[in-house]
Amino acid sequence: MRLHIAVKNVFPWLEQAVDGICHEVLIEVITHFEDKGWEVEAGYYPAHRLSMCRLLFNDTQTFHSDVKKAIMKTLPFNYGLYPPPDVGNEGAQIKFVKDRADELLKTSAYLHGEPDALGKASNFTHPTIKNACLSLYYSNTSSKSLRQFVKFQTYIPYKALILVAAVIHTVLSTLQKHGSEVTGHLVTEDIKCAYNGLEGQVNHILGDPYHGPKLNTSLKELAASGMTGYTAKTRIAETSRNKFDVILD
Repeated sequence: MRLHIAVKNVFPWLEQAVDGICHEVLIEVITHFEDKGWEVEAGYYPAHRLSMCRLLFNDTQTFHSDVKKAIMKTLPFNYGLYPPPDVGNEGAQIKFVKDRADELLKTSAYLHGEPDALGKASNFTHPTIKNACLSLYYSNTSSKSLRQFVKFQTYIPYKALILVAAVIHTVLSTLQKHGSEVTGHLVTEDIKCAYNGLEGQVNHILGDPYHGPKLNTSLKELAASGMTGYTAKTRIAETSRNKFDVILD
């Protein structure tokens, strides 16, 4: 189910998914059990098909929460969201976080990594994006890791990349408004809005003769790092664009 979300439909609808992709995944699981010779209790599937499909759908919501958790491991540090020691009272600290989040969104710096050897921008390669992708999709300690699927073994799919960037945007937008720790679930509609804007920018990049191949190479290298357990480190590139802009310099 998580593979479907990451590469096909990031925001499935309950009514369509339960009788659609969730049912398909459930059939695949049962077939896998039978192929392995594992016992499947007679009559259990017909009696509990709907509840099992709903359980699979609920995992999509858990997946979005897992994206946020992977991001929050490094987001405050990599984006410089910790107030310096000389920022004293709580009000000043909150203002610092708000201002920093606002700067990251307005300049679109949250998307960009270190410029390349020609001084050109590196879109969607900020350390927070890369670290979250590695932690979320390539963990070797989770049975739900997507590294077990062929689609992730040589390349990070565009939708999987955009989902991470969209959740980062949503977290920063929350900090921009409130300036305090992001707790609880993010609003799905906010993630969708960010996702749609970022998807358009990825398509824009892919149409560029220089930055399109560069992004594809970056996604291949990141997948290779994930499969070998190596996490690359880069530094942020300051930009001067709006919150969804890429740089095709």
